[in-house]
Amino acid sequence: MTTRMFNASLVVLLFSLALLAQQANFGRILGKVSDPSGAVLPGATISIIDTQRGLARTVTTGEAGQYNAPTLIPGTYTVRVEFPGFKTLDRQNVVVEVGKEILVDLTIEPGQQSETVTVNEAIPLVDTTGATLGGTLPNVDIVDMPLNGRNYQNLLNLRPGVVVQPGGGPWTQSTNNIRPDESGWMVDGIINSSFFDARPIVNFPSPLSDMSTILPIDAIQEFNLMENPKAEYGWKPGAVVNVGIRSGTNAFHGSAYAFGRNGPWDARSVFNPSPQPLLPVELEQFGGVIGGPVKKDKLFFFAGYEGLRSLVGNLYIETAPATARFPTPDPRNSMVDAINALQSAGVTPSPISLKLLGCTLGPTACTGGLIQGASPNTTTYASTSPTSNVSDNGVAKIDYKINSKHALSGMVWIGNYLGDGNDHGFVNPIFNLQARVRATDIVVNWISTPNSRLVNEFRVGYNRVNFISNIDDGNILANGSGLTGGKGYPLNTGVTAVGGLPNINITGFLAATGSSGIGAGHNRPSSNGPNPFYDFQDNVSYLWGKHSFKIGGEFAHIEVDTFTEDNIRGRIDFRGKRTPQIPGSTPLEDFFAGNPDRGFILVGNPARTVNWRSTAGFVQDDWRIAPRFMLNLGLRYSYFSPIREANNLWGNFVPALGLVQQGQPSVGDTIVKPDYGNWSPRVGFAWDVTGKGTTVVRAGASVIYSSYKAGMFTSQIGLPDTSSTSVTFNPTGACKTVVAVGVPCPATFGGTIQLASTALPNSALNWSGVVFPAGAGVSCTETGPCSAMAVDPNLRTPYITNYNLGVQHAFNNNLSLDLGYVGNHGGNLIGIRDINQIDPTTGVRPYAARFPYLKFINQISNFARSNFNSLQATLTQRVSHGLSFTGGYTYGHGLDNGSLNTQYGYMPQNTNNTAAEYASGDFDIRHRFTFTTTYSLPGKKGFGQLLEGWKINSIVTLQGPQPWSVDDRQYDFSGTGDFADRWDFFG
Repeated sequence: MTTRMFNASLVVLLFSLALLAQQANFGRILGKVSDPSGAVLPGATISIIDTQRGLARTVTTGEAGQYNAPTLIPGTYTVRVEFPGFKTLDRQNVVVEVGKEILVDLTIEPGQQSETVTVNEAIPLVDTTGATLGGTLPNVDIVDMPLNGRNYQNLLNLRPGVVVQPGGGPWTQSTNNIRPDESGWMVDGIINSSFFDARPIVNFPSPLSDMSTILPIDAIQEFNLMENPKAEYGWKPGAVVNVGIRSGTNAFHGSAYAFGRNGPWDARSVFNPSPQPLLPVELEQFGGVIGGPVKKDKLFFFAGYEGLRSLVGNLYIETAPATARFPTPDPRNSMVDAINALQSAGVTPSPISLKLLGCTLGPTACTGGLIQGASPNTTTYASTSPTSNVSDNGVAKIDYKINSKHALSGMVWIGNYLGDGNDHGFVNPIFNLQARVRATDIVVNWISTPNSRLVNEFRVGYNRVNFISNIDDGNILANGSGLTGGKGYPLNTGVTAVGGLPNINITGFLAATGSSGIGAGHNRPSSNGPNPFYDFQDNVSYLWGKHSFKIGGEFAHIEVDTFTEDNIRGRIDFRGKRTPQIPGSTPLEDFFAGNPDRGFILVGNPARTVNWRSTAGFVQDDWRIAPRFMLNLGLRYSYFSPIREANNLWGNFVPALGLVQQGQPSVGDTIVKPDYGNWSPRVGFAWDVTGKGTTVVRAGASVIYSSYKAGMFTSQIGLPDTSSTSVTFNPTGACKTVVAVGVPCPATFGGTIQLASTALPNSALNWSGVVFPAGAGVSCTETGPCSAMAVDPNLRTPYITNYNLGVQHAFNNNLSLDLGYVGNHGGNLIGIRDINQIDPTTGVRPYAARFPYLKFINQISNFARSNFNSLQATLTQRVSHGLSFTGGYTYGHGLDNGSLNTQYGYMPQNTNNTAAEYASGDFDIRHRFTFTTTYSLPGKKGFGQLLEGWKINSIVTLQGPQPWSVDDRQYDFSGTGDFADRWDFFG
């Protein structure tokens, strides 16, 4: 059976069963009805009444006295039970949270049905329905918390087990030692992640700020974080973050806000002492929400907007050549001294180099030219560069009750962002990064209740995100016209596809961002998007005796469009010893002489479109075996079709074949084989020890698989030789090369990609003319070996096995303690290793005999693993007498042999012994304590009444240190090219 046949058959099977999708943005009320003796009452009428919208759903208890009301809009409900010969009971103040289930058992008394008994006390803060971990923050807490930038994602680290890298944003968070890109972000029930790098689309991170797009927190009904969830959840094995958008009610409600921040209130940086001016800090964040009825009890609307305008100054410590002479001539560090040294040796300095750094011949100091702010008498100086951010975002939602059996809802969110600021290279506004993000998220839900035991939900989702990184000098061509007063740069690179100065590196000088070079980073400009994502889900929820079944299915089409232009403008390195008139010439002397050491230029079209499909189905049974014992059994199956490039513009290295291309007969239409083995069992239980719903023992376990992330395939990653190409561009002649034609490339290249970041030696570069020769070849030689990216054709789907055991106890209806063990094990995790690593005993690479033209062969494979064990505690106080708080503590230990995926992590020091990498992970923080509280000041008579409406809010985080290691950055004993060998300590 072919992959397509299998995928199509599975889709038909799943949808023919009318399967169930995620409850996600909805909640559920379930329970049983009995008389005072404990006898169950089949056939009792249960009305689930939404007190804010006037909507009601009627269900009937089954033969076991059970009832089930899924897909409820989060909010406050009254549960009414009616049965002939018994008094009517109204159980009020039942709060349904996003993605949560609440057990409401009802005992009714004999009497006249016209009599009503009302109970309005809060339900204890314990979960008696299952073993899923997590917590929910309602809108009032989200809005009240002191959030810098109003990014709700920053509240995630208040949960035990969640760690955010110091100085990092929400995208750097890890849950229970699971990698940051393994969290599942959801909005109104649809996965909301970029499948390029797993970043959330709503509140999409920006390279210049905490976030680019924004979801107004006033528009959030609640957000819920779940760990070890039931079978209805898939996609990612880490935390599932559900965000529910607010709905309109029968009453009009709304709010407007404006927040401002100004520099004079900010502390001065220690690196920017007085009398230097304070760095600018200007922030304006404003917006509003409104909701209400279009038609009472029938049609409701909600809408919100949030805008952001900010200008933030940034301080950079640069290392650049001095612009004036030193008392003792120093041609390594002084521009003028380097020029004088050349003239003394009879070398005429390059007019292009002089122009670039604002120099003239003679004793006059240079201005620094494109190195803005360079110091006259030191190589280290402080420079500033402001970052501006503009973001506009809107959200709207409609809820429509068609009739008593059908309801429809729809949500749309749109975000637009433009940022401008320094990203790479020496500070100069002309090289600023211009980041633009445009994102859309649409969700439609149709809920049908054919009878009191059956609920069907059909959901359609669509989202997209377009992230473009341009450089502010993109409209200036490096065509040489600047040498004579034209609008271009004085340097003529011969590149006309894009504008901008090439990345020029002079060894010994480092920009503050860690990227040495004049001009923007070598990987700019770039684009990623629009990345359309289509998701279709259908569900059936059915009550049968003591069993509450969910059976579900989902089909999604994923596309990632990427344009990675590494070295598309060119890169030129000056590393010294290239000016023959001066033996041992310095890099700065070589620069002014116009003698580069090497160069790189992208050859070919880097645009790629990759796609794959996700098909999943699951069965979940919540079985109430006894009145005090709930057993959760689930099974999920996930199939991710092999990721492929739409035009076969992908290559690979296969040891038996060499470099090959997708679409060739020996490879097929994908570079990896399908993985049909992704069965995901779930099991859990909740035991109400006393039967009063105050003390519950819970335990659960699950196996959850992870979907692809296209960035690990398409980015030029992990290769120590920056001229090398990734699996995206690799095969068929796309590799490191020299211009001189040498030994022809082997027949196994025989493809059509012809894309590479071509390396050119100094002899091929013409600094005074067209720097990069036209038609720079893509050829390999044994003396100029190339490095390649590869992927294991038998790549398996990564998975995490989760397990937990704990106790919840409610001291009263408003105060509870959750204490338990939480652990997991990760297997088949993605990592990258050099399968052509030098054998230290022979000095020979494994594939040297068959493929002498290959150097590093960095392969994406499943060698990584992880392990985590912890004690976690949460103390929660619901609002009582104006006070609420949540305290969390984690004592844990996380280990792995690869904390990050291939897109950002290091390679193993020894490919043949990846177990040696196993140690405390990057996110291993042994002790972590968080505390958040809100106190509403009580109003008093007289002047004290002015305090009414004011609140005191606080967030406290205390944590231990993170792991660290010592790397040797000077020598490369392992031969990996990373220059990150670990030291051994003795004594």
